[in-house]
Amino acid sequence: MSSTASHSSSAVSGRQARWQPHNDSRRERIVLAAVELIEQAPAGVEVPIIQIAEYAGLAKSVVYRQFAGRDELDRRIRSEIADRFVADIEDALDIAEGSIHEILVRTIGGVVTWIQDHPRLHEFLRTGPSETDPDIDAMSALIATIAGSTRALVTGLAGVVGVTDEASADTMTFAIVSMTEATVTRWANDPEPALTRDQLIEEVASYAWHVVDGVARRHGLNLDPEQQLTEIITQLVAGN
Repeated sequence: MSSTASHSSSAVSGRQARWQPHNDSRRERIVLAAVELIEQAPAGVEVPIIQIAEYAGLAKSVVYRQFAGRDELDRRIRSEIADRFVADIEDALDIAEGSIHEILVRTIGGVVTWIQDHPRLHEFLRTGPSETDPDIDAMSALIATIAGSTRALVTGLAGVVGVTDEASADTMTFAIVSMTEATVTRWANDPEPALTRDQLIEEVASYAWHVVDGVARRHGLNLDPEQQLTEIITQLVAGN
């Protein structure tokens, strides 16, 4: 490559690097504006790009300079929504406080609250893939992410007492997470649900507990769902 061509290429790279923070900021403004508008939109109504641009205080042409098209923008929006969902649920999964039953109720309650509070965002998650994995729908990717976080927790605790059956942990956590999301979604979409919110949470928590208890017993562990989880871990370590 000639020195002139090399200098030109370096200049272009330099300009791109200088503009990157500006472009990142604009992309974020567009995505956040879209999320707010989707929250406000009636069920099943698509928010047009021109409305997103106006809400973000930008020209429509700017949106198309930042995103290749509507599909790319929608994938980025779904990723933003999924990140918010995961952050809320992971806070509820804190094992430092509560019994197994309390942690299950707290986490399932978090799922119910999020879906109730953000029905349009939850609906939008189900409309296609996310930015992180364009080959699968965003909701499936979200369930896999939450199950992965839960699995890491479960396998970490299991390792403390010498249980290393990661296959069981993987199947168990995915079953619980997918069952919870599907059951809560069905309840939230029912205009006349048979159960109250609190009844639903307790019911789903009991299903989740029976799955956990069944897997634990298969490995010779008898867990008390009402005992503080940190106490259970301490006792298991002492007896290991």
